[in-house]
Order: sequence, then C-alpha cells, then structure tokens
Amino acid sequence: MAKEKILITDDEVSNAIKIRNLLRNNNYEISGLSVDAFDTIQQAGANKPDLVIMRIGISGSAGIIDAASKIIENYKIPVLFIIGESDLEVLEIVKKLNNPVVVLKPFTDEQILKSIDLAINRHKAEEKSRINKTSANTDPAETGLMEIPAAAITINKRGAVTRINKEMEFLTGFNRNKLIGRKFLSLIDTEDESEREDDEVCVWPDKVLLKKADGNSQKVSVLSGFIKSYGDNFDEQILIFKKETGEVSFASKDIDVIFTKVLNSLDDIVFVISNKMEITHYNQKFFSFARRLSISKLQLTKPAYEIPQFSKIASVNIYEELFKNGKEVKHIRKYGNDKETTYMLFHFIPLETDGIISHMITVMRDITEIEESRQKSGAIHDEFLKNSTLMKNIQSSMSDIRTALYQIVKFVEKNPEKLRDPAFKQVAVLSKNAEKKLIIFDRLWSRYETQLNMIQMNVKYKFNKK
Repeated sequence: MAKEKILITDDEVSNAIKIRNLLRNNNYEISGLSVDAFDTIQQAGANKPDLVIMRIGISGSAGIIDAASKIIENYKIPVLFIIGESDLEVLEIVKKLNNPVVVLKPFTDEQILKSIDLAINRHKAEEKSRINKTSANTDPAETGLMEIPAAAITINKRGAVTRINKEMEFLTGFNRNKLIGRKFLSLIDTEDESEREDDEVCVWPDKVLLKKADGNSQKVSVLSGFIKSYGDNFDEQILIFKKETGEVSFASKDIDVIFTKVLNSLDDIVFVISNKMEITHYNQKFFSFARRLSISKLQLTKPAYEIPQFSKIASVNIYEELFKNGKEVKHIRKYGNDKETTYMLFHFIPLETDGIISHMITVMRDITEIEESRQKSGAIHDEFLKNSTLMKNIQSSMSDIRTALYQIVKFVEKNPEKLRDPAFKQVAVLSKNAEKKLIIFDRLWSRYETQLNMIQMNVKYKFNKK
C-alpha cells in the first residue's frame, strides 16, 4: 500500500534522484521533482502533496524560503528543509516558518526517513487540533468566513472590522491584529480623500481600490451581504473582495478603461504580467485562449505560478529571466502534435517604473500559416539545391563528352587523308554536329541557371519579408 505523496525540490538532479529512489524503496509516492522555487509552488498547488522536501541553497535561499512560506500559508502543506550544517543564519529564518522539520547535511537514510515521518505526523496532529478547535468554535460566522475561498471580512454597524479570513490577510498583507477594530473605510484608497468633507455622503461603487500593507493598492470587486443575529436584526455585514484583473472598466482610473479598449482592439493575444507574477491585464482573445487551456477567470486572479495550466502558455522561469534582464525578446513556441500544429510568436515588452522593470507585456501572434510557408519555402529551396547539383553533374558529364568530340574533330583536321574513308568521314560529320548541339545545350543551361537563381532570390525575399 502506497504511503503519502512527496514533492522533492533540489536543483542538483543527482541529489533529487537519490532521495526519490530512497522514498520509493520505502513505499512513498513521488508527486514530482522540481528544480526551482516557482515550479515548486506550481506543482504543490496542482498536485497537493502530503509533504514538500526543499533543499535550501538552490537558486538562493531567499527564493526557496519565500516559496515555502507561500506553500505553507496557501495550501496548508508541511515543508521539510534540508540545510547545510554551517548555514546557521538560514536555519534561524527557517525556524520562524511554523516550526518546520529541518534536516542538516550530511545525513543518513535513516535520519531523513525519520524526519519525513515526523513532519507528516506533526502536520496531521496540527490539522486535527485545528479542526477540533474549529468544531468547538461557538461563532458560526467565523467558521463560515474561513471557508470562503476569497478575501472576506465582517463589519459592524459602525463600520469597524470584526472578523477577517486568511485570504484577506494574504491579499492585503495585513495580519488580523492590524485589521480587527479598524474602520473599513480607512482601507479604501480614494484619490480625493483630503478634499472630502467629513459630513459628505458617499455611495461606494462595487469596484474600489483596497489599500495594502506595502503602500500599494489592489483593484477589487466588492460583494456584500448581511449576517442575521437574533430575531430579524442584521447586526453585521459581510464583504467579499475579488481581485480585479483583465478587462476592467474601473471608474476611478480612466487610463484602465482606455488601456482595455486598446487591448481589445488588437488582433493579437495580449496580457500583462507584473514582477510579482500576477496577470494584471488581458484582452478578450487571451481570455478565450486561456479557456481553451482550461484556465478559469478565477484562476487568472492568482499568481501565475499557482496556475498549473499556465505552463502551457509560457514558463514562469522565462519571466524570471525577462525581469532580470529587462530586454525586449521574441521567440516562437510550437503547440499541438504532428497532425495539428499551431505556432505562436511571443513578443515580450518590458515596462519600467521608477527604474525597475515592474511589468512585462506579452503579445502572442498566431504565425502558423507563415511558419508553414517558411517550412515549405525551405523544402522548395532544398529541392532546388538538389536539382541544381544534379544538373551541374549533367553539365560536367556533357563537358567531358564535348572534350572527347573536340579531340575527334581535331584529329580529323590534322589527318585529312583519313577522310577518304567513308566511315571515318561519317564519324567526323556526326562529331561536328554533336559539338554544335552541345553549344546549344550550353546556352540553354545558362538560361536555366539564371532562372534558377532568380527563383531562389525571390523565395528568399518572400521568406525574409514574412
């Protein structure tokens, strides 16, 4: 009987394979191997393993620790860290992540197997305790709020925040202690707040800017409802926030309306991704393309590394490199199989904000027809080269024949007495006629070679133009 599923993250493939073989020999199921932080988050979200093993040190410790934090917070999956025994600073940072199990290198097979068993059993015990506490919770509104798969809060009649869920903490960056008791309106980012009178009555739209802990704002749609308490009283209101991305007609930001119209007017598939790997804008053609890949609108509100199917569009690792290099890049990607193939030209355009590459515009153009024409042109060009080689071989053979005939003619000219022999005279006449025919062949060959070169140049011109 198979045991729990485990995801292994290590950029040294030989190490990952050793651990994989060890776990398989002990009846563990391997949900996947990963070599970088973003791919680990993506696989954890898609496959939901029972444990993630991460070696600190791959592609920098900061990226791995950040990835582990996201996996623990978002997916409630335990992480086991493998750390060098001299990395004391890293060890102190890791210990703050929900007290994970740590294995120091070098280690024995027995040590890591015991650590894996400890990490999984500890997590099971913590989950059981959490469920028991939730079951014992006398506040059904709190329980219901935690089960909502989106950022949500409750507010009282005075507009103060009374409860928040984990999704709200993740969206805003504020922990619950910073939000409980705070006025909800203080979380709304308004451009003309300083000019507003205290007694002014405001009717908030269903789309607002929500303040975040890092000083930025997030566009959200607001859904609301009421919590019934005793009798027919509605003492509290529940607010659910959905991140707005893509085709947004955002009233307080006219530029977004213009940008959306520009995006939708383009014939290409276009989307914009931030350096936090969030898809901030996209046009209808991108949305249709994403739906064909089974990516929902809700999934598009999440970071790209949390969308398993996003790898079918582009690799998150490519965007990491693009944000590092900050260069405009083009490349072609092939989709499908031998029976039905689509070629997409990707054009990555970096956008800079305050000296930092903050966003990357991705333009996808279907160049299947052009690429197929390119391949056919290449095949025709190769066929021309083969024919040209063949004809040159023929020309070379004809040249050898001409040389032999020329020698016969010269022999006759030097020995006129031989012409008295009728047979020899006939050979001389035929040789002379053959030489004339070869001269005609040379002229035709010259014309053929000229036309062949013109066709090749024409094909090359059209090929480069496309």
